[in-house]
Amino acid sequence: MKTIEEGLYVHNGFAYGVLADAALRRFAETGRRLDRLQEEADTMTDAQLFYQMYRALKHYTQGEVNATQASHLVRQIRRGIRLEWSAPDTLPCA
Repeated sequence: MKTIEEGLYVHNGFAYGVLADAALRRFAETGRRLDRLQEEADTMTDAQLFYQMYRALKHYTQGEVNATQASHLVRQIRRGIRLEWSAPDTLPCA
């Protein structure tokens, strides 16, 4: 097992440790948020949907989000395309 930094370890192409666990939890929470957004999209304006999409992506990245990417995902939802965001059990590491 190789230590990347305190709380993050890599073994056989997967990351482990408290930092990897936190990333997996953020990924899963983002998936739940996106599922809710897709279910409630008909009740939201485009601006509301964009804002909620932006917030979900910002939660996942913990940083700035590309507004173009958020707009693209909103357009897909409006077209009826189902966004799949399934959380893995372990975090793959390059």
